[in-house]
Amino acid sequence: MRAMTTAELRSRLHASLGHAVVGQQQVIDGLLIAVVVGGHVLLEGVPGTAKTLMARAVAAALDARFTRIQFTPDLLPSDIVGTSVYRADRGTFEFREGPIFTDTLLADEINRAPAKTQAALLEGMEERQVTADGKRMPLSDRFFVVATQNPVEYEGTYPLPEAQLDRFFFKLEVSVPDVATETTMLRRFDNGFSPLDLAGAGVTTVVDAPVLADVRAEVARVRVGDEMLGYISALVAATRVSPDLSLGASPRGSIALLQGGKAMAAIQGRDYLVPDDVKEICIPALRHRLVRRPEAELQGVSEVAAVQRAVGRVAVPR
Repeated sequence: MRAMTTAELRSRLHASLGHAVVGQQQVIDGLLIAVVVGGHVLLEGVPGTAKTLMARAVAAALDARFTRIQFTPDLLPSDIVGTSVYRADRGTFEFREGPIFTDTLLADEINRAPAKTQAALLEGMEERQVTADGKRMPLSDRFFVVATQNPVEYEGTYPLPEAQLDRFFFKLEVSVPDVATETTMLRRFDNGFSPLDLAGAGVTTVVDAPVLADVRAEVARVRVGDEMLGYISALVAATRVSPDLSLGASPRGSIALLQGGKAMAAIQGRDYLVPDDVKEICIPALRHRLVRRPEAELQGVSEVAAVQRAVGRVAVPR
């Protein structure tokens, strides 16, 4: 494939995924930013809002190996990482790789499995390697986790541990479509669209590994002034003293704002970071890294509102 800019990649990704996914433009942008910076994404939404379809379509557009794990209450860590099997013909144990050895891993309904199984993903997400039988085995350098979860109020769900939530670069909310969007979706299905045949629907590969490496290099070159570094630090510090929160964002939150902001600048065709780039991603980068005070929850202060109120207390650099 020919070289392309981050802005061109965004345009081509939206065009390709638009053959399968109706709407959800901000979610697609969030997935693209996470891929570019090497992060992972948590998608939250009620069942039937195309979370799985988006993950499969992104993998197809990235020309990436795709694996799906359906998380259930009886899922074991070895079902994710793999296990050693005794080979009687050789008299030795042989390690059989689990589904984590892929490029794009869809962890479907991750909060339906207990914490021990959820934690099996932590090492792979953080270090791009897994440890089994005392051996460290590397994962793909394009390893990308898209985890989906139903709202925690739903029956049969387990809240994700704070340590695992912090490993996700973004938490993106997949909303229920409006009437016009749902009508367009129904028209497509009436015309023969099948979510099982993405190629037939028109989803094409838009980037391969070398081009993705070029795009990542472009994002890395985005210039960040000292005033912007101070602004990012002040935003995260504001969450740590917010009266709405008992726990503010971690240093990973600062890094997410920096890396995500640079990717947002590149998407806009700029080689320098501005405050709007950072403000644009504050909610998906920080909302899952916070713990609200009980009184704030009783007052109906949502994760999004808590981030917005903290951000609003920080002066924007000129």
